[in-house]
Amino acid sequence: MDESPAPSPFADAAAFYDRFRAPYAPGALEHVIAALGLDEGARVLDLGCGPGTIAIPPSRVVGEVVAVDPDAAMLAEGRRLAVEHGRANIRWIQARAEDVGMELGRFRAVTFGQSLHWTDRDRVLRQVADLVEPGGGLAILDEGRRRAPESWFAVAAQLAATYLGRRQRHPMKHPEIDHEPSLRRSSHFSQFEVREFPVEITRDLTSILGCVYSSVQTTRPMFGDRAATFEAELSLALRRLNPSGVFRESLQTAVFIAPKAAA
Repeated sequence: MDESPAPSPFADAAAFYDRFRAPYAPGALEHVIAALGLDEGARVLDLGCGPGTIAIPPSRVVGEVVAVDPDAAMLAEGRRLAVEHGRANIRWIQARAEDVGMELGRFRAVTFGQSLHWTDRDRVLRQVADLVEPGGGLAILDEGRRRAPESWFAVAAQLAATYLGRRQRHPMKHPEIDHEPSLRRSSHFSQFEVREFPVEITRDLTSILGCVYSSVQTTRPMFGDRAATFEAELSLALRRLNPSGVFRESLQTAVFIAPKAAA
């Protein structure tokens, strides 16, 4: 009996993901490029690439980026944005991180955004070790742990819960919240460093709603025919919190750099 692949949790979030998710700090991406020695002779493998949030910026300085994601809608958005940015040296592949192999060649760097926690971490770290060339390594970009919740977040989450119920950690996510345990278990990437980089963003009501819909826990189709009512209620609640409707936030991007251990 044929087994159909599990539906992607990101299909309905893809259209909102690039525009409305909190951005990575520019200094974070610059740090990855410098720390891993990325230059025109380098190849980069971006696993769980989404709409190219990490894949597109280093494509300006490296020879090739191979961007891999299991979700077709995310890849379509990534291709669109790459064309918009004039980037032709990105190869887009629909696949799970667990399924990549030596057919892709060797890479100076393998990068993960907020994607490693959607994988079988130990398996993926073992597999990508064969793909990282000597002197290369991993980079993981994630939200900094010390980031305070956005001032609007509790209001939006509470209201969404009245429509959808309390959201639990997605069952497709790895049970370990933090990256450190799996890195320490790895025989190839256990010597890692973490730095955090600040970023300031400003959100209006449209941006906040888009951010809500960019989450796999609160995509717009989940609200069904009540989506318009939810949007009106959220706008009213946020105006009560801040009549200007403008929210300024200070966030952190955590960057893990893990050089591949010498054989």
